[in-house]
Amino acid sequence: MIFDSHAHYNDEKFNSPDISRDELLNKLLGEGVTAIVNASVNVEDSKDSLKLSEKFDGIYACVGIHPGDVDKVGDIDSAIAEIRRLASHKKAVAIGEIGLDYYWEPFDKQKQKLFFTKQLDLARELLMPVVIHDRDAHGDVDEIIRNYPDLKIVLHSYSGSAEWAKSLVNDGRYISFSGVVTFKNARRALEALTAVPLDRILIETDCPYLAPTPLRGSVNNSANLIYTAAKIAEIKGVTTEKILEQTYINACRFYNINCDTVARKDFI
Repeated sequence: MIFDSHAHYNDEKFNSPDISRDELLNKLLGEGVTAIVNASVNVEDSKDSLKLSEKFDGIYACVGIHPGDVDKVGDIDSAIAEIRRLASHKKAVAIGEIGLDYYWEPFDKQKQKLFFTKQLDLARELLMPVVIHDRDAHGDVDEIIRNYPDLKIVLHSYSGSAEWAKSLVNDGRYISFSGVVTFKNARRALEALTAVPLDRILIETDCPYLAPTPLRGSVNNSANLIYTAAKIAEIKGVTTEKILEQTYINACRFYNINCDTVARKDFI
């Protein structure tokens, strides 16, 4: 029972001579992957994520504008209005991915912060969860989200410190871990993982990126979460099956998806 809490199946890597996205998704959803949330990076990508969710029962969508895409937006009010409209779709489960990215230069910090706060305001208005992208911007992300204690928030593919992870969890936030936890240089991610209780962990591929060891360099997909779950199980001292079940329940809870078929018991 695998819940991929953050994927990008609209990526061009899933439309190549070697990979048919729809064939792959049919296979994955028939062989152990129960649910996938497809994250979006701009308005058009959000529309495509919703179209994808309409094709497959097990796929849901986030709608939002990624910090790396804000410079491509002309009229911010029109863009936010369109995200608001898309968020009303029955399979839109969160606003995301949104946030701050100070890695890829050049970047406009003030414009990123403006888009971030406006989309957080939208999530508050719509009572929707938020999926946050944070790269090299931990301090500013933390400062901004402290103004939204009422929002249900997950930090996706977490790259912060163990101390910040503890603070986030104490504030009711969720932390999502990707295949990075299987990398040889994953000390920081593993320290953070140790600090997060099982009932606040989500797992994700961020596919087609971040394929776990031993598949690094390949096009990632949701079936590969078994490697991420196995590493988390090793660190937490539980079975891989318990990690998959617990993170499934956590993702259902976070995204407000009805998962009554899952046994509601303590897996810790």
